Amino acid sequence: MTRRMKAGATLQDVATRAGVHRTTVSLALRDHPRIPSATRERVKAAAAKLGYRVNPLVSALMKSRRSGRTENHIALAYVTDYPTRFGWRPPQHDRPNFFPGAVERARDFGYRLEHFWLAEPGMTPARFCDILSARGINGLVIGRLPPGRHAMDLAWTRFSCVALGLTLRSPLLHHVTENHFEAAWQGVQRCRERGYRRVGFVFSEANDSPDVGSRWLGAFLAQQQLFPAADRIAPCPAVPADERTFRAWFNRVRPDALLASHARPVLSWLERMGRKVPRDVGVIDLAGDRPEHEYAGVYHDPAKAGALAIEMLVGLMHRNETGVPDDQHEILLSGEWRDGRTLPPRK
Repeated sequence: MTRRMKAGATLQDVATRAGVHRTTVSLALRDHPRIPSATRERVKAAAAKLGYRVNPLVSALMKSRRSGRTENHIALAYVTDYPTRFGWRPPQHDRPNFFPGAVERARDFGYRLEHFWLAEPGMTPARFCDILSARGINGLVIGRLPPGRHAMDLAWTRFSCVALGLTLRSPLLHHVTENHFEAAWQGVQRCRERGYRRVGFVFSEANDSPDVGSRWLGAFLAQQQLFPAADRIAPCPAVPADERTFRAWFNRVRPDALLASHARPVLSWLERMGRKVPRDVGVIDLAGDRPEHEYAGVYHDPAKAGALAIEMLVGLMHRNETGVPDDQHEILLSGEWRDGRTLPPRK
């Protein structure tokens, strides 16, 4: 559950309840040795009763004022849990790398974003959280989880947290992801605008986030209902498809354009079938994460997604919101349509 300061709970409220000066409250909550231990405990009890919690950003600002130095090195954590330390980024992984964009945006706000690997040898979730707290790290960006993993167990109430992508399903945190529904919707529209009439859909690779596939497929099926009955095509039945299933489905329904979750395997299958792209069939790459191949499709810049996650996280920290939210917020990143060699206008 998200923890918030109760309305009206201020440093002065804590001071009044504890019967001390505001300066005493400030020092006591930082465990300053000048304040007797009994007073510190009384102040902390009053703060807990009122729901008051020190905001780490305000604390850093006050430290900066006291020291006369700008505190621009507050750390945020980018948390990953792949079997290997860097299995989440290229070249070990061909999915988008959100980290560089997040690093740059964190720097804009005066933070340093550090990578933390949850699968360090001997690491446990409790020890991991203690390490972060000991270092004064209060904000976490949760990177994509490895295929087959959809849960993470941390002491969430101690941190402000934002997840990237849709791989983390337990718990459900605020998160930033690409607008997959819009990408598939626009893909079908582009096919029709370019003169393609029978548009098919194929899951050509296993996806590490089933919700992504559901959004692609939902947009495709919704668009199909707008077509004349003769142009409607059922999706390729296998999830993910193999070459044999794809070949049988393709020869049966004879699409003139394809929405593929990932274009590369489909292009290989079509080549072995003697079908030319784009002469015989157009192809859209829904993943859109390999712009260097010049596939037609919607490209989502991973740097922008990483930056949005930082912006969302900083907002949570400013509001002192921690833990698993009661009302999960989702930020959808719109992509950019890119005309590629695989979907030219039909003559």
